[in-house]
Amino acid sequence: MTVGRHLRTKTRCGILANVFSTHRDKEFHARVACLCVLFEDLRIELAGQAAQELGALDQGGRTGRQLYFIRRSIATLFEFATLIQELDQMPTFQVVRAKFDAATEAHWERATSYFQKYDRYIKRLRNNVGGHFGSQAGELAIKNLLPDAVGSLEVRFTDKGKGGATLFFATEIAATGMLCHVPGATIPAKTRRLLRHALVAYRWATRAVDCISVYYL
Repeated sequence: MTVGRHLRTKTRCGILANVFSTHRDKEFHARVACLCVLFEDLRIELAGQAAQELGALDQGGRTGRQLYFIRRSIATLFEFATLIQELDQMPTFQVVRAKFDAATEAHWERATSYFQKYDRYIKRLRNNVGGHFGSQAGELAIKNLLPDAVGSLEVRFTDKGKGGATLFFATEIAATGMLCHVPGATIPAKTRRLLRHALVAYRWATRAVDCISVYYL
C-alpha cells in the first residue's frame, strides 16, 4: 500500500495452514494473520473515504459515508497499534527482524515508535466511536453538539402505504462523538486535523505490514 513507481511484481502461493501453522509459533502466526486481515480492511476503508460516488452507500450523503469509513479505519488503526507492539516484543519476530535491511529496519522502527507515541490518542478516538456507535458514544455526542449544529431527515411515502426514512442528521451526531476531543472550532476543522494524524498512522501501519510481507510471507 505504499506509493511508488511500479517496477515489478512477485507472486507466491502456499498452503495457508502451513504458512500460519498452529503447530509452531502459534502466537506469532496468529498476530501476523491478524495484521494481514487488518491490512486489507484498511485498504477498503481508505477506498471508501476517497471514492467520489458509491451509489446506494451515499443515500445519506457522501460526507456520512466518508465519515463511516474514517470511523472504521480508526478502529483498524487501534488494532494495528496493539498488534505491532505485541509483535515487536516476541522472540520469534526478532528472528525475522534480524533479516531486515537498513531501510526496512528504519521503517519498522519508525512504525513502532509512532504507535507507542500516539497509543493513547488512537485509543481515545477508538473508544469514542471507532467501533460501533453505542450508548456511551451517543451520550458523548449529544453533550458536545455545537450550538450551530443543524440536521435534517427525509421520509418517503408511497401509494402502497410503505415508505422509508433517511436520517441525514446522524452524520452530525457521529462526527461530534468522534471528534469531541480533537481541537477545532468546527466539525470540518476538527476533521481536517484528525485526518492529518490519520494519514501518518495509515502510512506507518501499512509500511509495517510491508516489512513482514517482504521478509517473512
